[in-house]
Amino acid sequence: MNDNTGKTLKNSIISITAYVINLLLQFIGRRVFIIFLDIEYLGYQSLFSNVFSLLSVAELGVGGIISFHLYKELVQNNQQEIGKLMYLYKWVYRIIAVFVLTAGILCVPFLHNIVKNPTASWNYLYKIYFLQLASVVFGYFLSYRRTIYIANQKEYKCVQIDLYAETIVLIAQIVVLALFKNYLLYLGLQLFGKLLSNVIIAIGSNRDYPYLREKYTVKTEDIRRRNLIPDIKNYLVHKVSYIIFGGTDNIIITAFCGIRDVALYGNYYMLGEGVKGVLISRLLSPVQATIGNIVYSDRTKEQLWEQFQVFDVFSFFFASYTSIGFLVFFQPAIQVWMGKEYLLPFSFVLVYSLFIYYGVLWEIIYKYRAVFGDYAQDRNCMLLSAVLNVVVSIACVRVWGITGVQIGTLVAFFPMAYGRIRFVVGGFFKQSVFQYFRKHLLLSVAAAAEGAVCWLLTRSLAVSVGGIALRFVVWASIPMAVNLLIFWRDPHFKGLCGYFENAIHIIENKLTEKKTKKS
Repeated sequence: MNDNTGKTLKNSIISITAYVINLLLQFIGRRVFIIFLDIEYLGYQSLFSNVFSLLSVAELGVGGIISFHLYKELVQNNQQEIGKLMYLYKWVYRIIAVFVLTAGILCVPFLHNIVKNPTASWNYLYKIYFLQLASVVFGYFLSYRRTIYIANQKEYKCVQIDLYAETIVLIAQIVVLALFKNYLLYLGLQLFGKLLSNVIIAIGSNRDYPYLREKYTVKTEDIRRRNLIPDIKNYLVHKVSYIIFGGTDNIIITAFCGIRDVALYGNYYMLGEGVKGVLISRLLSPVQATIGNIVYSDRTKEQLWEQFQVFDVFSFFFASYTSIGFLVFFQPAIQVWMGKEYLLPFSFVLVYSLFIYYGVLWEIIYKYRAVFGDYAQDRNCMLLSAVLNVVVSIACVRVWGITGVQIGTLVAFFPMAYGRIRFVVGGFFKQSVFQYFRKHLLLSVAAAAEGAVCWLLTRSLAVSVGGIALRFVVWASIPMAVNLLIFWRDPHFKGLCGYFENAIHIIENKLTEKKTKKS
């Protein structure tokens, strides 16, 4: 466990550090953007990104499927099988790149039905569209090489390369905006940055895994033995459903509210995704590879269940803090960053905070679910989420605007979450799903009470240094006090404390080793 904990810590620390630096530069870049260019250009970028996310259904979930097959082979160091999987991955992604390019071109005539009364000329919008399309297509040719680093708990290598490339590009973008006020150059630099990092990672993977340079032959028997075709068919439902779930909001907002509202929503989305990226993607992403290694080790089901419950306690603490943080700080942060005229209604923030709570709470469930495959188990739940997101969002946007779109996203999340929980808690661990939901219903009430108290105590505070400081004191103290009262005697909370002590011990040892080497 120490080895897995150490690798997870290394990945998380490097990922978070790199991501925070990059995120700060992105915030500066977006602020500079609205000084020199119209914010509606950011609305077009967000809209086209949603269109391309819908086209990414062509990926068929191959990346996720091959990833969970890689976990077992990497644990056993089976280079022949790893090579075959990566070789298959490469050629599938090349076919997908051609398909996405073709589909992207075929979508061009339909852009007039999505973008109403554009402020820029259509000739200019087409240039924006094709630059973004090129960025997506080129990404398929080399990005697959990241998978072996992630599955092998060495994601930090990709993160470091991304940081250097993105930092250079973001600085260059800020300079281009200030000097030339040229949005096309801005997008061109973005394309260059993605290409640069993918090329460097591909070169590095050839050095770190030299057997990947060899020629492999993938036979029909290899595909049949791994059950890849049925997995792809079932995962395709997941993929399509999740793309519809997460990739239609900007399209609906454009159609019912207008492109400027898309840009305003984009500010919140960027800040929200940035915080989630630090707290979820970067901190918890390495945990998935750890879970994959643990699940396919020789631990008993009882040991795995005990460990899962420790993760579950951590998830509640994490979810309550994160969601209440959005409730308390989201509006002041947008006001300080972009200005008061760029604020959305508080109702949007409230619904968004609820979505964050449940998303963070069950992120660990998703990490477990992702290492098992067998996508037939919860595909209907995924499909229901996709349908609900579109139907509820369209129904609610007519009444509540952007807040209504967020309500649709929140409502649609629950069938997806239920399918994953039923699969992991009921299917894999053979535990009561009803008892699991009952526990989290009670915890949700506690979290809601914490959030209500924090909001009542901070809603009238000024947006100033003193006001932010007082908000921080309230946010840091109330959830912790309530959560400790709930879990003080819980054995899994004590287990969580043990993990943190172990992590601190590992960090202290690493620092001691570095000091010893220097001396």
